[in-house]
Amino acid sequence: MEKGLSKKSTKNILFVCIILIYQILSSLFIAFPPLIGFFFTYTVILNYEKIKNYKDYNSEWYQSIFFILIAEILHGFEVFSTAIFFSIFYYFIFTWLLLKVKFRNLFLVILVIIGYLGSFMASNLVLHIKDESFLPIGYEYIFYILIESVFVLLVFKGRII
Repeated sequence: MEKGLSKKSTKNILFVCIILIYQILSSLFIAFPPLIGFFFTYTVILNYEKIKNYKDYNSEWYQSIFFILIAEILHGFEVFSTAIFFSIFYYFIFTWLLLKVKFRNLFLVILVIIGYLGSFMASNLVLHIKDESFLPIGYEYIFYILIESVFVLLVFKGRII
């Protein structure tokens, strides 16, 4: 039992290190997407599975939240803007969207798009409240959404039924 625990802990530590290295690289090179849409989608899926299967949050949930926070800090979003948007989205829009969009691959792509747009809007709302200048939106976000949509389809296909 202890061997399994240490193996899981090692995997978690390795995952966090990879996250940090990737985020540093994505802040240095514009070609690396920040994966905000990917991890937003992953967080939505984990929350859906938690509620559907009556499970508790596990380390994957906390790691994805950690990754989103690091991405927000390094890419100029306001801290917790994605968390603010996630709360609003999940409790007011998710169920309706899940019922309306029958093609699940399209649903996953919509989650990536909503992840970026929602984080952007929530961040600009916080900046507006703080009376600071808004974040500019550039063409690179379209590139990020396309890349992350393909990645989400490869990784999460079949997770939401």
